[in-house]
Amino acid sequence: MSFVIIEHNGVKYRVPIANTNAGVWVGFAGGAVLYRPQKDTKKQSKQDKVVAPMTGKIIDVYVQEGQQVAADDILIVIEAMKMEYRLKAPRAGKVISVDCNHGELVDLGAVLITINT
Repeated sequence: MSFVIIEHNGVKYRVPIANTNAGVWVGFAGGAVLYRPQKDTKKQSKQDKVVAPMTGKIIDVYVQEGQQVAADDILIVIEAMKMEYRLKAPRAGKVISVDCNHGELVDLGAVLITINT
């Protein structure tokens, strides 16, 4: 994981970023956002994997296998560096697998949830 310093209106912010196979995770107070490279729609996968944006501890799992989710639904809350990050569904679909448990420590890039679209 890396950090960048961003200055906005004279205030400097230290922002965690993590480059993964799925894209680049950018952390902020109370959440994280995954920025993905543009995909060729002809080759687009029918499954999306939600991965850990950094090493941390799973403190909440809001979904279970077989559950339908909408785009941007909160799936998991992970705690890292004394901050909570809410990981959201990249798109609407059905949860195929939940590969983490409450209280579990996970590494950067670990697959946490798989969604079938």
